[in-house]
Amino acid sequence: VSIALQNLGVSNKATGFSFSEDEARLRRFFERIHCPYHFHTVQGSLRVNVKIFDTEKRVMSEFNDKGQEVTEADVSAFFSLMEKEWEGTDILVVDGSVPPGVPRSIYKELILLAKEKGIKTVLDATGDLLALALEAQPYFVKPNREELEAFYGKAFKDTKEMISFGKSLLQKGIHYLCISLGEEGALFLTAEKCYQAKPVKILVQGVQGAGDSMVAGACLAMKKGLSDEDIFRYAVACATGSLLHPGTQLCEKEDLEAMLQKVEIINLEE
Repeated sequence: VSIALQNLGVSNKATGFSFSEDEARLRRFFERIHCPYHFHTVQGSLRVNVKIFDTEKRVMSEFNDKGQEVTEADVSAFFSLMEKEWEGTDILVVDGSVPPGVPRSIYKELILLAKEKGIKTVLDATGDLLALALEAQPYFVKPNREELEAFYGKAFKDTKEMISFGKSLLQKGIHYLCISLGEEGALFLTAEKCYQAKPVKILVQGVQGAGDSMVAGACLAMKKGLSDEDIFRYAVACATGSLLHPGTQLCEKEDLEAMLQKVEIINLEE
């Protein structure tokens, strides 16, 4: 998400765990893209993930490493690091998986700490990381259909059932729920509104990073103080822009500007 935000010209700082064997490489990367960072370094090496995109079927296969163990002392040190980062922060994004040894409640704890300081929180996670973090009532949540169905406990029989379940989550204190639906577009729920975005017709070059780009687009729109509909529009435009690029490349500012003109938003409650 930090990379996508940097591409969009949004000032941000990346935090998390860095691993000693690859610390210099990670530092060089963030310095190359001019993105501030503050990591807690632990022993070991960064995990390696392999993504294979079938250009004929437009399908991606993923082989993701779990990563190396993080100790309880390292987790405590990371929270101490975060205490130095709250000042001047207006949005905290917590997303992705966590290394072995990190408590599954870490996103919940970070969201609660941020809320105490008046910081808006954005959550993009799966499994018990998602389930536990939802208890903290994050401001913005971006699951995909499969992640939401796993939390629901079964597949949704139709869009109406998905929206109904989404509305029940909003009643628990979530402000925005953005559900990515792959080739079917996306849904965006607030307490009063329900929007749907139809997929933009493009030649998909890769799907890796579309979710991160969607989160970045929403953060940019929230930073600008835009309307609910435009927050959704920016999110979908950035996700679509990411699909234009192969490999691990994410949405660029030019992609956002081009896709904003093509995103079609429908208010399902009108």
